[in-house]
Amino acid sequence: MAAEIAFVGRALRYSPRNVDNDHAILETVRQELKKFGNCHEIVNEDKMEQLPDADIYISMGRSKHSQELLTAKEAAGCIVVNSPMSVQLCNSRKRQMQLLEAAGVEVPPLVGQEGYWVKRGTGCRETDADVQFAPDKQAAERCREAMQQRGIDEVDIRAHISGSWLKFYGVGNSFFQCYRAADGMSPVTGRVSELHGIAKNAAQIVGLDVYGGDFIVSDDSHRIYIVDLNDWPSFSACREKAAKAIANLVVKRMENGQ
Repeated sequence: MAAEIAFVGRALRYSPRNVDNDHAILETVRQELKKFGNCHEIVNEDKMEQLPDADIYISMGRSKHSQELLTAKEAAGCIVVNSPMSVQLCNSRKRQMQLLEAAGVEVPPLVGQEGYWVKRGTGCRETDADVQFAPDKQAAERCREAMQQRGIDEVDIRAHISGSWLKFYGVGNSFFQCYRAADGMSPVTGRVSELHGIAKNAAQIVGLDVYGGDFIVSDDSHRIYIVDLNDWPSFSACREKAAKAIANLVVKRMENGQ
C-alpha cells in the first residue's frame, strides 16, 4: 500500500515578502513525491483544525497549533519533516543561538564595536520591526524596550560583524548550496566544504532535516559565523534541486521506517 503523505503550508504572517516562493518549494516537493505515495493537497496551517490522516507529514508550519498537532503525530510514529522539536528551536532564536554557541559553533558575540542587531528572541520574523540594527549598546537597549512594548518578551541582541554575507541552503547530510547575497546570489566557490560542514553541524545540533540560513565571513579574521539558522527556507535559488533532495530524504526515511 502506498504511503499517505500530507503537506502543511506556512501561514502568511510567517512568509513576509516570500509567500509565493514558500508555496512553490512545498508544491515542487509534493510533485516529486507523487510517485512514492498518495500525496494530499497542501493545507495552510491557518486553515486547518486537525491534520489529515497520513503516514508522513511534510510541513512548513510554524504556528503553535500546527506544531502541537504534528508533535502528536510524531509521537504516534508518523514521519514529520521537519521535526516539531527542531522547529520550536528555530522559533526561539535566543535559545537556539545559546545552544549553538555551547556546542562550539561560531555565532555573533554579545559585545562588539560596530553596532548591534536586535532580533525578536521568540517566534518568527513577521515584520521589519522584528529585526533592527542599532549603532551602539544604548540604541540596542531602546530597540529592546520597543519590542517588549509590542509584546515580544524575549529579545536577542548580538554584535554586528563586518564581512561577506552568504546565504546557505541544505537538506540532510548531502545537499548544500551557498550563495553570495550581496551580488545577486552568485554561487560561492571557495571554502565550500568548510561552509557545508559548519551548516550541517548546526542543523544536526538543532535537529533540522531541511534548513537554511546566513553566514558572515568576517573581513578581519575570515572566521565564519552563523548569524541565522532557519527551518524550511524557500530555496528560491535552487528549488528544483532542493525538492529532489527533500523527496529523496523522505523516501529514505520511509524505507528505514523512521
